[in-house]
Amino acid sequence: MSVISIIRFFRGTVRFSIRDGFLERFINLCAQNRVPVWEGRREGNRYTACTTLTGSRRLPELAQKAGVVLEPGRQGGAPVLLRRYRKRTGLFAGAALVLVGMMVLGCFLWQIEIEGLQTIPEEEVRAALEELGVRKGVLRRDIDAREVERRLLIRLDKAAWVAVNLRGSRAVVEIMERVVPPERVDDRVPHNVVAAKPGFITYLEVYNGQPTVKIGDSVDTGEILVSGIMEDKKGRSRTVHARGKILAQSREELRVEVPYNQTEYQLRGIMVRRYLNILSVQLPLFWGRPLEGPYKAERATFPIPVISKLAPITWSRENYFLLDESSRQIGPEEAREKAQKELEALEKREFAGMTILQRELTGREMGDRFVLEGVYLCEEDIGEEKEILTGEEIPGLEPPPGTEAVP
Repeated sequence: MSVISIIRFFRGTVRFSIRDGFLERFINLCAQNRVPVWEGRREGNRYTACTTLTGSRRLPELAQKAGVVLEPGRQGGAPVLLRRYRKRTGLFAGAALVLVGMMVLGCFLWQIEIEGLQTIPEEEVRAALEELGVRKGVLRRDIDAREVERRLLIRLDKAAWVAVNLRGSRAVVEIMERVVPPERVDDRVPHNVVAAKPGFITYLEVYNGQPTVKIGDSVDTGEILVSGIMEDKKGRSRTVHARGKILAQSREELRVEVPYNQTEYQLRGIMVRRYLNILSVQLPLFWGRPLEGPYKAERATFPIPVISKLAPITWSRENYFLLDESSRQIGPEEAREKAQKELEALEKREFAGMTILQRELTGREMGDRFVLEGVYLCEEDIGEEKEILTGEEIPGLEPPPGTEAVP
């Protein structure tokens, strides 16, 4: 709605028609006497338009001068509504109470929005704001935005800049996080390379340190693969930051089950319901019975122009996707296809970062379902750097035969 439409609403509007006579002369007389006319439309010898409630009082005089027949039409706008409901004092009292209530609620803080977070948990920011007195229901005038910014910046180590803006009953907290440089590995701190999981060593490339295993060895979780303690020919030892790439093979298993009796859902309709939200109270804006049967729901909340800035009032729309549930019996072949698809998706999740060297699948019928099992031979880098603690005994300092460190 434009500003002009709002002004016309409060001034009141009248739709009228004229016919016969000199229509152009009537329009010119309206312009000369500053009688506003809009939405004019001519059909043959009839002209229909709108004017203000005040301007309509001049129309009979102008129509007589132009020699046209005036036919007043429907009236609308605020003055007409006030005249129609002037005896309903309860209605005006209620409207006044609502207006006063909105003004009172607008003095309090009801919404706290946090923007710009990437790595800082939102719960941490809200807890800090709570301690600083920024919470729902507090008076806006009791909040010193600049002081909150200063103290919040001190509390959040990862924040580089903080801004707190009070907009009506909302507090918008904008946070810009620090750009953390990538963690640099301190080569002066001695480390071992240990096995992150059991496996069979298939590839060994040592960048620094003393290898303690060789290709073909089986290792357990936590076993040292490359030692950070090295000895020279004279038996003197020194510590280094061991590094290396150690690939190992391991046996993995996965299993999926697909029932022959499949439950399926088909969309049978969409129902939309709207709610008015005042604080934590949700008022339905519809008439209807509770939903029956299976459905999926999507909810979205929207502010009400002007009103949401003054008071904690919003409206929500919920879309309900009504579903029909049915059962369908599938055969072993279709169950196998579904099981293979599920197993492929499971492989991507469970074997991320691994290379599958071999795959053996076994499918069988088991009662009311089809079972598909997979046995895999996978290869991955199992090396994990672990800091050498003071006084820690490091077994296996002697290098295994046939291996040497890569300088």
